[in-house]
Amino acid sequence: MTPDPAISVIMSTRSRAHYLPEVLRTLAAQQCDAPFEVIVIDNGSTDDTPDVLEQWCRKDSRFRTARETRAGLSRGKNAGIGLARASLLLFTDDDMRVDPHWLESYRGLFAGRQGVLLVAGGAIVPIPHDLKAWPNWLDEAALQDAGLLDHHEKRALGNFEYVWGGNMAVPRLVFDLWGMWDEPAGLQGEHRVTREDSQFYEDTELQDRVRRASGSTWFCPEAIVYHRVARDSVTPRSVCSNAFSRGRCDFWQHGLRASPKVELFPKRNAAAAALALGESLARWGFWLILFRLSRRKVFFEHARRAAFTAGRSLDSFRAGRRTMRLFRGVARLAFPARRLLLRLAPDVA
Repeated sequence: MTPDPAISVIMSTRSRAHYLPEVLRTLAAQQCDAPFEVIVIDNGSTDDTPDVLEQWCRKDSRFRTARETRAGLSRGKNAGIGLARASLLLFTDDDMRVDPHWLESYRGLFAGRQGVLLVAGGAIVPIPHDLKAWPNWLDEAALQDAGLLDHHEKRALGNFEYVWGGNMAVPRLVFDLWGMWDEPAGLQGEHRVTREDSQFYEDTELQDRVRRASGSTWFCPEAIVYHRVARDSVTPRSVCSNAFSRGRCDFWQHGLRASPKVELFPKRNAAAAALALGESLARWGFWLILFRLSRRKVFFEHARRAAFTAGRSLDSFRAGRRTMRLFRGVARLAFPARRLLLRLAPDVA
């Protein structure tokens, strides 16, 4: 057992024995100047997970394991907290690859912030589940519509900005003061649920709890993990659909930082908004047609950006207006157009 660890890494796993060797290998290879321990909670696995963990713990004394039979990601994390010995707790998931400097990046972030009420998170970069290369049509910039989380700069995040539970650092002080992970929320066995009184998951719920207590969430760009994503879930159609949705969300994220009420947003001229929406939908279709004919990455990237702009333009019809009448009228035309355009995008990776 590692003496007096400065950092405890906690991971809950359930029936993913085939993923475990890679994430355990990358955790063991951490280049960190401080002693650390890794606690892996078996959350009721039915495969070879217990054997994989026992073998690894015998090989490396920094690793420990225990079993939590009650299904639930938060329950597994909380069980790990109960066993952890360090004051700084890091959380990741069993379908990750962890950057060699992951621990050291968080250690540096918290080194000058002892006793400050904050949590932190880092970048989550999607990689194919088989650890091979992405298809040639997918540009690196398109990863933001395939599961990328990246706030780019080391800073305190604002309202409506979050980090994700697969890459988070939380001082033990936060749990001591404000309670553990919210067990009824989040992944429960094979199903993900939210609290009845909240649209958020356990990771965002914790960050909101800290913010209500006058704390903050920080982004640490050097603390990178790579998340396995099913290859067949990342198709031109799914990426375009996500880009359109992200454009809608982006409009509100930027607007709500400046004004807490929709009706107080600067009102956009309806004719200008209609022109922008129509132009972006037309560009989306034009570039998709060229992509279908050639499968060239540059054409798809233009289509993806047009889809994002279309989503953003659509929601601009609500800005500064007390009713949704205009937005609903435009949406009756925009959403059928979106469906037609998505049919142009291949649904095969």
